[in-house]
Amino acid sequence: MRKSKVLAKIRSGEVARLCAMGSFLPYFPRLANAAGFDGIWVDGEHKPFTARETQALIAFHHLADIDCLWRPPTREKNGLYRILEDGATGLIISHVGSAAEAQAIVDAAKFPPLGDRGLDGAGFDAEFGKNGGASYPADANRETALFVQVETPQALAQVEAIAAVAGVDGIFLGPGDLSLRLGCKPDATDPVMADVHRQLAVACSRHAKVWGRPVANQTDLDLVLAAGAGFVVFGGEFRMIQNALADCGKALDRALEKRAATG
Repeated sequence: MRKSKVLAKIRSGEVARLCAMGSFLPYFPRLANAAGFDGIWVDGEHKPFTARETQALIAFHHLADIDCLWRPPTREKNGLYRILEDGATGLIISHVGSAAEAQAIVDAAKFPPLGDRGLDGAGFDAEFGKNGGASYPADANRETALFVQVETPQALAQVEAIAAVAGVDGIFLGPGDLSLRLGCKPDATDPVMADVHRQLAVACSRHAKVWGRPVANQTDLDLVLAAGAGFVVFGGEFRMIQNALADCGKALDRALEKRAATG
């Protein structure tokens, strides 16, 4: 089966480079690969994707040879491993608040003896039966990335126990939700958030795991990397389009004002 670029980077001690998308854009995986990204965080939690759109978008990731890390709107066990059978490289699960919740995610995403995932062997991840033999469960366990999101103070208090769960590859900080609950800014420059980074770094280091988060600018990127993040999400299609349209609108304003002034 296809090997995960994100996990390969993490296992070699390098920083995995992710970007984000929440829209059905078939060209985006190819452009992200050309820009040097290892994977894409696809947000199916807040953005709607039909089952066929999910299958198609994951297939476009395979064509581009870039990891697809899907954040689903459900924790339903069969629903989670169906996404993996459709070819997703891994899962990002939101609002995981305890080791027990993390273990339930591992049970859904990993085969025995690590988890309790149901076996099919005829999906995209098993090359439609071509790699559905004896090695398939072990291959899938090795190459399926699993990140759980810490997004509440209660989860932060349990982060070491969450990081200790076998089968969890890393802790994904949700700075928006956590900052909302801590009463701070999501920026890495905020002292409260900087302390969160330190807590994550310590917990993950003790259990040979990695942590990471989305960043919005160069300053945050530099600070998060300095704090020891093993992966970062930098760049997403929504902000890119929003910013580009704003720039175009400003350029049109200037051009039209100039024409009006010259009569």
